[in-house]
Amino acid sequence: MTDNAVLWRWYRWEDLDRDRLYALLRARQDVFVVEQTCPYPDIDGKDAAAWHLFGYEGDAPDAPLLASARVFAPGDYYAETAIGRILTTATGRGRGLGRAIMAECHRFTQDQFGSPAVRLNGQAYLKEFYESLGYHAVNGPYDEDGIPHYEMLKDR
Repeated sequence: MTDNAVLWRWYRWEDLDRDRLYALLRARQDVFVVEQTCPYPDIDGKDAAAWHLFGYEGDAPDAPLLASARVFAPGDYYAETAIGRILTTATGRGRGLGRAIMAECHRFTQDQFGSPAVRLNGQAYLKEFYESLGYHAVNGPYDEDGIPHYEMLKDR
């Protein structure tokens, strides 16, 4: 367990069972499509190449999903390691999980890939948050599915 009693677990695409996959796709739909009123093609064909991070409320088999993200090895999305589809579910909000999930992603990318840099596409309203984590904008703002975004890079 880490801060806020969240258990972080990493999965490759082929290791996601039906229930985990359903929870992941449901959370992404709830946050990115419904809450943000942004109809966009979430199923983009890139999940199979990614590592998927799940943040659970404890380790019970029916523990709710609180947060998730996907991480790509260098060269699988950008030249650098890439982080995307970062979210906190409604159940997980207000617990500081934004910083916690990013810290876990950064730990993982360093351990797994030894990556010197990480790139992400962040919504414009989160630009200052990502800057507080060491990112800087390298492109943008630009429109992605009707929402302003910045391409951001963190050099290590």
